[in-house]
Amino acid sequence: MNLFEKIGEFTPDSLIVSNEFPILKEGCGLKQGQKVLKRGSLIVKDGSGDFVIAPQESEGVTAFGILADDVDTGDTGEDKVPAVCYVTGIFNPDAVIVGESATVTDYADAMRGRSIFLRAVQNYDPAAGK
Repeated sequence: MNLFEKIGEFTPDSLIVSNEFPILKEGCGLKQGQKVLKRGSLIVKDGSGDFVIAPQESEGVTAFGILADDVDTGDTGEDKVPAVCYVTGIFNPDAVIVGESATVTDYADAMRGRSIFLRAVQNYDPAAGK
């Protein structure tokens, strides 16, 4: 075994803003056919009970959580794709991903009801020194 072997890599993405509020995770089965969903995608339970990325229409859906890792849901199929979501915590609204034509603020109340809070952060650019 090489003591200096590189095994993994961590790249901060500013999704999680703070640990002032407990960050809890829970598993779910994502509906297939949504292609690749990125870490930070807002996952909701739609009217038919499927876990999907937040669509442009926020009515009739229940906020579930924020995807913890990238997940490839494939093209089509009946099986559910296992995933892990953050179901509580404080997150950067600029890092939360929703479906086309939707905005994170459309879901702010539903997220707050699940103890998922949004707090804006100022990004730091080390190249610019600010």
